Amino acid sequence: MARRISPLAYPLALVAGACAMRLACGPAFSTGMAARREMLGAVATGMVALNGPLPALADWQGEPQRERKKYGSQILKLEGAVSKGDLEALKPKLRKFEILPAAYRNDAKMQAKVQDITDKIIDAVQEGKKDVVKTEYDNLLKLTKLRDILKKVPVPKGARIVDLGSSGSGMSKFALDETA
Repeated sequence: MARRISPLAYPLALVAGACAMRLACGPAFSTGMAARREMLGAVATGMVALNGPLPALADWQGEPQRERKKYGSQILKLEGAVSKGDLEALKPKLRKFEILPAAYRNDAKMQAKVQDITDKIIDAVQEGKKDVVKTEYDNLLKLTKLRDILKKVPVPKGARIVDLGSSGSGMSKFALDETA
């Protein structure tokens, strides 16, 4: 009875023969050590490639909308104190104005504008300038359109609305409810 040879035997013998010839002939591409300049150039190129700007925004999972909803609604609640000129009521809430520009971090120009206005509001509250607080607060609401974005929409009877406050990964443009 004749023995059958495995179909893998021939390719395996071919690879073994190629390895034996490679060892017998010596190194094929002998270049020696890399030059110092070449090595430094490769390291510098690798560092530039690894530290370059990322191709996409990694924080686009609803965080800016949640921040706009959370801190924007708290800033809208301060409208009464701003219109009365009650700076003592605004002083403990200045952190809300500091955090609001982070809601616009995916739009650098808008973030810079909001940051500028909120800085003016914070400085005016600390210096006791009621008229500057009122005008800058109005400018902030015009620029950000917080009233339009966060206006209360009536919930239809018998319906359950899923929004940023009730969903984990909501990405809607406008926040509709003030819960959360």
